[in-house]
Amino acid sequence: MEITNELIEHLENLAKIRLKESEVSRIKKDMSDVLEYMKMIDEVDVSGYEPMRSPVENPLELREDTPVRFDASEIMKQVPKIKNGLIQVSSISRTSTRAK
Repeated sequence: MEITNELIEHLENLAKIRLKESEVSRIKKDMSDVLEYMKMIDEVDVSGYEPMRSPVENPLELREDTPVRFDASEIMKQVPKIKNGLIQVSSISRTSTRAK
């Protein structure tokens, strides 16, 4: 697959970004390098090897998912701010999404 200017422009549109000309040439080279590397990996003979679910020989065992009972009033005693019976936390967004 050849990395063309048209492909880069299509990717810019999908990502809703605009690249500088110097960035386009660098990205074209980087993408070509990645594709060349993938071609090398494709050439590796993996016949005789079973597909792996995990690279770890003994993956972590899953524990049973059991509900834990707790006393909500005890938890609420540890909360720094409560408003109208709910836990109040600081906003994590820069703009308010609250309806006016």
